[in-house]
Amino acid sequence: MVDFAITARQQELRDIARDFAVNYIIPAADKADRNPDPANSFDWSIIREASKRGLRSLSIPKEYGGEGADVLTLAMVGEQLAYGDLGIAVAFDQTWKIMTALAHLANEDQRKRWIPRILDDPDFLLAVGATEPLFGSDNLLPYDAPGSGMQMTAERKGDKWILNGTKRYISNGGLAKLYYILARNDPKGSLVSSLSSFLIPAGTPGFTVTEVWDKLGQRAVQNGTLVFENVEVPDRERVGEIGSALPALGTLLLGFGSNIQAGATVLGVAQRAYDVSLQYAFERKQGGVPIVEHQIQRVRLARMAMKLQAVRSYLWFAGWDCRQKNFDPKHASLSKIFASEESVEVCKQALELWGATGYMRKNPVEKLLRDALSFLHSDGTNDVLSLKAANYIVKERPSPEHPTYSKRVAEAAQGR
Repeated sequence: MVDFAITARQQELRDIARDFAVNYIIPAADKADRNPDPANSFDWSIIREASKRGLRSLSIPKEYGGEGADVLTLAMVGEQLAYGDLGIAVAFDQTWKIMTALAHLANEDQRKRWIPRILDDPDFLLAVGATEPLFGSDNLLPYDAPGSGMQMTAERKGDKWILNGTKRYISNGGLAKLYYILARNDPKGSLVSSLSSFLIPAGTPGFTVTEVWDKLGQRAVQNGTLVFENVEVPDRERVGEIGSALPALGTLLLGFGSNIQAGATVLGVAQRAYDVSLQYAFERKQGGVPIVEHQIQRVRLARMAMKLQAVRSYLWFAGWDCRQKNFDPKHASLSKIFASEESVEVCKQALELWGATGYMRKNPVEKLLRDALSFLHSDGTNDVLSLKAANYIVKERPSPEHPTYSKRVAEAAQGR
């Protein structure tokens, strides 16, 4: 039986994050959302204020001076930050994930060199570079034919590596001070055996951010195109064994809840859509009464509340389960799919409740829907994550020795 009672510290962090979201993030995000230049929309004061509250460094282990927050705690805090703005929450979530990678995949020398710098600098964000212009889902499933998938190369020359290639749609691209970059050490090998990862500081010669993408939603955070032209990286900045980057990072993010944290952030968007709709329903009058008195709107709100609680329960279960010894890996993908799809539906229903007023840009609902839509594809497209989960299900073939195995079902399958 899973105990969903949260600890006093988790409650404290949730309260800190919610207060921060309401009083700092929402005003800044509304301004950023209307900035026509995505390269100038990011508000660094948000990161600095969050650093004062310990929110930026939550995932760094306690032995290195961080909070040591687990997946469930990060999901709780991420939801609250996204209540203020999804893009801002993504900036934190990406940083948390790469901090986790540093703590668990980097060697002791790398941890001693980088983690203190991350902790000491209130502006220090991180990013991961995997997606390329022609290869996204091929890396995630992955499509593992020889030479397929990401094409960025890493050629070893003595005690350094030369990186060439392009990464695209990278969250925190142009904002991060340190990038965790995956590149091919063997251009003809399979993805699972020919990718290596490297820590590359911003400003490294030959490394440039050539475009900041103009997006429908998540406009308060940058997604950049990263170009590497003969970038020299010392071998001491290689993370893990040569050729082992994809399985190492995939196993880490599965066990530490990358998709679960992502799902929790889009839930925060939907929760705010519900909250502003509930207020609107009590204050907007039609037919001589507040619209909450109309049965159709009351039922709409009830179903929105049902979806929110179902998503939160699934995410919390998945966050608990992924830290168990024999966890079920399909729930990480499925909980993110469920969270994003139901959150989009909640935002759509909010727009229906508001009517034409919700469609107007001066009101909050249209932005919330634009933001929520991004997570049908962010952190892995839902189609590909569904395939990943389905692959785990294929491995769950019922055994005739299992007590729930039905002979009648077996006979029916044989046409008898």
